[in-house]
Amino acid sequence: MNSMSLSARWSRCLLPVTNTLWRLALASDFQPAVDPSKWHLLHRGPHSRIYHVHGTTPCVVKLAMPRSKPRDNLRKYVACQAKREFRGNRTLASIGLRTPTVYGWGVTPSPFAYYESALFMRPLPDFKSGLTVIRKENDAAKRRHFLDTLAEQLACLQGNGYIHKDAHFGNLCVPGDGSLVWIDNDIRRPATISARRSGLAKSLRLLEKTARDAVAPHEWQFFNHRLRTCLARWPKGEELAHEVR
Repeated sequence: MNSMSLSARWSRCLLPVTNTLWRLALASDFQPAVDPSKWHLLHRGPHSRIYHVHGTTPCVVKLAMPRSKPRDNLRKYVACQAKREFRGNRTLASIGLRTPTVYGWGVTPSPFAYYESALFMRPLPDFKSGLTVIRKENDAAKRRHFLDTLAEQLACLQGNGYIHKDAHFGNLCVPGDGSLVWIDNDIRRPATISARRSGLAKSLRLLEKTARDAVAPHEWQFFNHRLRTCLARWPKGEELAHEVR
């Protein structure tokens, strides 16, 4: 799954539930439904709302709010949250990681709008959140497979010089085939080894924080061992391997 090519065409429209004008960059064969009755709230987060939209092409829309004002109210004109995630999806797909298929993104022209940006995605097939896996999965083999896959893919990400700015268990989706789909993909590529070390340390802290006590000590030992081993295979990961305890 990855991002689709966008047409050069920009469109303007009034999206339901937002009551504001949007400037959209969408795939040429996609147009979101504008009937409010077709927009159904899936998730209410501290900085976003996620809707399932029924229409000719069903989609999931993530509406992002400014997190830091006035920074995000102004930064959105250059690199809004949805645009960064759109590019992040392409980056992860280019190194072999799975991401949602994205139909496009949009930004609100007004600096005072409640939402700063919108990301339009194809709905994922039935999946479990990574949080659900570590908190409710009792099959030891499935838990081990999940942690093993995460270690390999986090090493791939870091080994290619990238950092996922919000890499925690809640931003991992696990479809029925046991693979991983990465979401909320705000990605950056630091220029220095010290910044990459800091990024890896932050990712590991986020994983521990969201896991709480759902991951047993022996499972952390397994995960860290696999992460060190996998990092050592990458030219830009070898220098990070010793950072994993």
